[in-house]
Amino acid sequence: MGPSRLAAVGVFLIAGVLLFGVGLFLIGDRRMLFSDTVRVHAEFATIAGLENGAVVRVAGMTAGEVEQIQVPPGPADRFRVRMRVRSELRPLLRTDSVASIQNDGLVGNKFVQVEPGTPDAPPVEDGGTIASREPFDITNLLEKMSDTVDTVNATITVLKSDIEEALEAVTVTAQSARELITDIGQDAREVVSSTEQVASDLEEIVSGIRSGRGSVGKLLTDDALYERARGIATEAEQTVANLRRASDEARAALADLRGENGAVQGLTGTLAQTLAYARDAMADLAENTEALKRSFFFRGYFNRRGYFDLDDVSVEDYRKGALESADRRPLRIWIGAEFLFERTDEGTERLTADGRSRIDSVMSQFLKYPRTSPLIIEGYADGTTADQRFLASRRRGRLVRDYVLARFELSPEVVAVMPMGREATGAPRGDGWDGVALALFVGP
Repeated sequence: MGPSRLAAVGVFLIAGVLLFGVGLFLIGDRRMLFSDTVRVHAEFATIAGLENGAVVRVAGMTAGEVEQIQVPPGPADRFRVRMRVRSELRPLLRTDSVASIQNDGLVGNKFVQVEPGTPDAPPVEDGGTIASREPFDITNLLEKMSDTVDTVNATITVLKSDIEEALEAVTVTAQSARELITDIGQDAREVVSSTEQVASDLEEIVSGIRSGRGSVGKLLTDDALYERARGIATEAEQTVANLRRASDEARAALADLRGENGAVQGLTGTLAQTLAYARDAMADLAENTEALKRSFFFRGYFNRRGYFDLDDVSVEDYRKGALESADRRPLRIWIGAEFLFERTDEGTERLTADGRSRIDSVMSQFLKYPRTSPLIIEGYADGTTADQRFLASRRRGRLVRDYVLARFELSPEVVAVMPMGREATGAPRGDGWDGVALALFVGP
């Protein structure tokens, strides 16, 4: 190789080394390999495509780069981004500085923007952590816009249907109003025509009366008819006077009959004595009948026939089965107070509409039996003391009894109320009940 060729190779090598050195210096300067830097951290829930080596800007000025992105250990944790910033910009970094991930342009590269803190906040230490703001993603915005458009379209569809229904209703209403106006106009014309006819008839009647035509006209214009009516009135007065005289004479005759020596006194005494004998006989017959009801030989017959007074049956006797026999067993249906009664503003109870319906349903099953079958309205109620339970259960039983008597026209002699208190043997909810039970005593 000649000297010139060696010189050229040497110049080429020296130029290559110089270019490599300049490139290495530029790259190192861009990566701040020859600059004094500090490290700060920021945490994000999502990094939105941020990568290692991304630019870090402080107050819009290029200040460093992203050095490392630490992946969180779990879904609930956050990405930890470590940034390297030039030391000359460190005075701008304060503990209240905020880091955010932004786009370089609309769809450009991601970079970290750090907003300077306030002068009152202390500077961030080397390796410290500053606050962060979650990145804004254009994709989320587009999704939200799409959801909003879908919602608007659905709302417009619903409103369109409602508007069509409203327009249809307005059309129907207008048509109905037009028909109503037409009918009213026809009726008004008929009323006016009838009024004109009535006015014409009245005018003709008045004209006839004034001219003496007809009965009323003749009565008002004929003097002979007036004199005849006057004579009739005079005769009527004389007749009334005669009747008054006859009435006075009859009153005097009755007074004589009622006197001490009159015939009426004897008849009255005899009648009073006869009534007294009849009363004694009826009392004896009632006592004999009661005795027959309770006698050993006839008691079963009368019990089977239902000859008993429900008002004389006490609660204790009723619990012991006073109305039950071999030929009569109770059919009992229970209804809870929550379905039957409601409180009024005065604090008293009254039957509800649902309660009346339930009573009607029960009676529809009882009406197929003889109407002389005893029907007992058993009242049940909770209460602190026995007297409270007794009064409350009796009021409830009377409410149901009054409704049954008025609704189904039963005889009051076969419908009775038994205030049972709280104790209810055989109730659906154990041995206690709150409400009523309708018991009909019929054959097995």
